Amino acid sequence: MERILSSKIYAHLQNNNILHRSQHGFCKNRSTATNLLECLNDWTLTILSKEQHIVVYIDFSKAFDVVSHPKLFARLHAYGVRGSVLAWLKNFFAGCSHQTKIESALSDTAELISGVVQGSGIGPLMFLTYINELITILESFGIKVKLFADDVKMYLKIVHDVDIVKLQHAVTALVDWARDWQLSISIEKCCVLNIGQRIG
Repeated sequence: MERILSSKIYAHLQNNNILHRSQHGFCKNRSTATNLLECLNDWTLTILSKEQHIVVYIDFSKAFDVVSHPKLFARLHAYGVRGSVLAWLKNFFAGCSHQTKIESALSDTAELISGVVQGSGIGPLMFLTYINELITILESFGIKVKLFADDVKMYLKIVHDVDIVKLQHAVTALVDWARDWQLSISIEKCCVLNIGQRIG
């Protein structure tokens, strides 16, 4: 049932151009390879033209585990997933529990009040829906963005100092969005990469 609903919701998102093309995770005809090839093309042109790109890598901490269910349902409703399908999803995520087993020892049972199961039939698509808006926000600053699920890569050609300010505004917007949508940024896994010739 999960997989049937997932395929129908995915088709709805694709047919209505809702799911952003910069997302390469869990999408048909997209992968880590397509993500890297698109970036490599941009960056190769930068080097050949002796220009500069600054790339910012952002990693969210346990992103699949902290998805807010009420906010996920609000996002689905905004994207046109409503009626009995949305009711089924709400019921599916309600009352779930989790227990960890190590060899023969079992942990106490804990109620899952947030998160989508990454290995489930519908969990990955629910996460893509949840994070989809972030791409549009970042692109509004003139930033190029590539995602693989929760791994964000954003970059900008640096021609003038104002471009660095633009990139900083985009990073600030990402931090604000992450706070509002209850995703923690894993600072130790974030980094900045300079490609090409530095300005000045």
